[in-house]
Amino acid sequence: MRHLDLIRDVTSKAQGHWCEVLSSIGINVPENPRTHAPCPACGGNDRFRFDDKDGRGPHLCNVCGAGDGLELVRKVKQCSNYEAAQIVSEALGGDTCSTRTTNQKMAFDRQQDEAEAVSRRQAFLTRYTGLRENAIEHEHSYLTGKGLTGFPLPVLADGRLLVSLVDGSGAVSAAQTITPAGNKRLLAGSAKKGAFYPVQKPPEQIQAVIIAEGLATALSVHLMRPDAFTVAAIDAGNLKPVAEVMRRKYPEAQIIIAADNDIKPDEPNTGKEKAEQAAKSVAGWVALPPTEHKADWDDYRQLNGLKYATGAFNASLYQCNSEPPAAIPNPMTVKRDPLKPYADIRHGGLYWVEPKTDRDTGEQIERESWLCDPLTIAGIGEDDNERYLILKWTPEGSQTERTEALPMRDIGEREGWAKLRAGGLSITARSGLRAILADYLQRSGKRDMWSIAGATGWQCGAYIMPDGSVIGEPDKPVLFNGRSAAAKGYTVKGTAESWRDSVGLLASGNPSMMLGIACAFAAPLIGLANADGFGVHLFGGSSAGKTTTGNAATSIYGEPEGLKLTWYSTALGLVNEAAAHNDGFMPLDEIGQGSNRKAVADAAYALFNGVGKIQGAKEGGNRDIKRWRAMAFSTGEIDLESYIRADGGKVNAGQLVRLLNVPITKATVFHGYADGKAHADAMRDACQNHYGAVGREWIKYLASQKEAAAEATRTAERRWLSLLPSEASEQVRRVSSRFAVLEAALLLSHHLTGWTVQESRDALQHSFNAWVNEFGMQNREAKAWIEQTESFLQRYGYSRYMPHPSSDPRDLPIKDLAGYRVKNRMSEEIVFHTWPTVFKDEIAIGANHIAFAQVLADAGMLDKPKKGITKKTLVVDGKQPHFIVLRYQPEIDGESEE
Repeated sequence: MRHLDLIRDVTSKAQGHWCEVLSSIGINVPENPRTHAPCPACGGNDRFRFDDKDGRGPHLCNVCGAGDGLELVRKVKQCSNYEAAQIVSEALGGDTCSTRTTNQKMAFDRQQDEAEAVSRRQAFLTRYTGLRENAIEHEHSYLTGKGLTGFPLPVLADGRLLVSLVDGSGAVSAAQTITPAGNKRLLAGSAKKGAFYPVQKPPEQIQAVIIAEGLATALSVHLMRPDAFTVAAIDAGNLKPVAEVMRRKYPEAQIIIAADNDIKPDEPNTGKEKAEQAAKSVAGWVALPPTEHKADWDDYRQLNGLKYATGAFNASLYQCNSEPPAAIPNPMTVKRDPLKPYADIRHGGLYWVEPKTDRDTGEQIERESWLCDPLTIAGIGEDDNERYLILKWTPEGSQTERTEALPMRDIGEREGWAKLRAGGLSITARSGLRAILADYLQRSGKRDMWSIAGATGWQCGAYIMPDGSVIGEPDKPVLFNGRSAAAKGYTVKGTAESWRDSVGLLASGNPSMMLGIACAFAAPLIGLANADGFGVHLFGGSSAGKTTTGNAATSIYGEPEGLKLTWYSTALGLVNEAAAHNDGFMPLDEIGQGSNRKAVADAAYALFNGVGKIQGAKEGGNRDIKRWRAMAFSTGEIDLESYIRADGGKVNAGQLVRLLNVPITKATVFHGYADGKAHADAMRDACQNHYGAVGREWIKYLASQKEAAAEATRTAERRWLSLLPSEASEQVRRVSSRFAVLEAALLLSHHLTGWTVQESRDALQHSFNAWVNEFGMQNREAKAWIEQTESFLQRYGYSRYMPHPSSDPRDLPIKDLAGYRVKNRMSEEIVFHTWPTVFKDEIAIGANHIAFAQVLADAGMLDKPKKGITKKTLVVDGKQPHFIVLRYQPEIDGESEE
């Protein structure tokens, strides 16, 4: 009877509210009773309609039948009428309208709290940044007075010590100031809970973490246990939150709370109690100073000396009755009703488990329905447009865990299931169970916030490789949601040291090889230095060492053949690869091997513009614009300019200062090998056996030296610009700034290459001079315009210009008359009086004719008046028309003008 009473009560209370009730438990029904929609129970499309005119929630499905609202819940949740009534009862909870009003108020309050938190956070960061920028690092009297020397920290102008506290992601979230007298104060707006001050850089392998209250105590404990990672929690109340952060970051480490002994007669020992609470929460240990008076471990060290204090610290360790760390609640599995169905991982898969009670024996039995392979919900993510669910699983037959960002809009939809299956996750084919799985994914697992990145490179404080691996400590978990065609090539063989002693050694002393390696090292530096992306095209004849040089450069990041990209692509394809190599290195194979000349010409601009095309989206509006900074290294037998012009294409100066044409210099330093071939063979073997490790070490180094790297680049740029002659054009200055980036990369990476400062600079200067010999020191566009004018006059000077004055009838007629030519009998100089339209439409074609004329005037080839560019110079048929006066003295007898 109790079951029937609940069913009657729920049916009565839900009458007239079935739309809201069903929506609250995740069952979507159409609001219009005439509208057909997919059935939420069986999944059939356009077979279901919902009619709530009598308030009982009647519905009809052409496949699974009809019924009221309670029957619909029973079918969707696959449970009994009583269990369906329990679900509806929990959803009702009270008056629907008042519940909705309360929820709206709670949501508004949450929004207000979040806005205030953001405002406080911004105010704190502004205040903290201002103090930190003006602080000078040196030892402080507060610490030196305690005998703690060798710890330089930021000190403000008024003498206060500034202690920066970071949260679990490594971001500064709080700060404390300490006066020389020891007075401590938190900076306004600090988010102290869970924040800590690390007294040293975390070791690579963390086996023990020690948490102390104050800064001096943490430094003293660090001297006692330098093998452990030691942090300061600032006060006793923050010990437990910091301990929980450390347990999440280092789940296998021993956590020790270096307690303050606050022993006083007839008073609670706060330091000991708070330390034990923190230790219990993470199954940790406590180290309490063995004194009969109030003291912390810094007091104990000062009183007894470091050696004695170290022994006492280790001897004082004890473990409380530990409690396991609290797990993240899972609404599908935690605190569940023993008769409610739930999801559980068992038998090598995720199952939907439905407990039942046998009517005859009273024994509880379970019905298992397979949902999918074992699956972990790692968190939720977001980019600029939408939210994602972060899922992890290991595909069958693989040893590598896969992490995917599934858009929230695709959960439970055909697109979402298709993406998961494509990633190797096996999923049930039954639509009803897939609906249960979709609910489980949306309501269960961790809800930590991830950042979803559409590009590689520097993201959230860390570096994302094109294969998706993350180097450094991101501000929060980050996932690369893109793909590179060369992702599988980012593998490691050998070590950074073995690369230095093989590839690095064989390249030293050979400028072109060192240039290629400099390009590879510069790739992750351009983002830190806020420099533009660019590329180098190394050209020369066959067997000059181009392939060997390219392999040496590519070996920094992975297996050379696996990472090599091709010019044989569309411009859009290369742009997509550039986005997948943001702040990264793009090795491109030889120009000319099947590549499309127009695509190469377009890519020479697009690759280094850093901004993709604006494209419309099928759902309306525009897609996100792709942005990137890439460092390309290309090879070929001919230079870029000659290659593009071979089919009549046109090369602009902008292309030539984005992709730099540098003629290759053959290797001459063989490092003990008999000749160039033996040296090349040795380099090939070295590249096949030592790759990938040095690039990861380089990025780790940059991640810890971001400001120093940017400053090194600025210093190198000042040096390069100071070396240029005054007549150097702006284009040459731009290229010198790019060589400065290459120099900074080599100087910063000298510990990885083994090269000295001077040999690195000499190699780059050699390549820069080779580039200047190709490009010239002057403005390339001006040079091209002068050559364009000379070419026109050489071709048409005697065929389309009529001599003036002329009385010889053989001079007529002239087709497409361009103007008149006048020869000075004394100087032999020929002056071409050109019709303005011919000058604008033919000579200056493709350029602004006013700017074109000014360049010619500066070169002495155009007689320009003070105003405008035309003159009345000749009388023709009794009239005096306007001409543009061009002066040109061609070379005579093959001799060039000096």
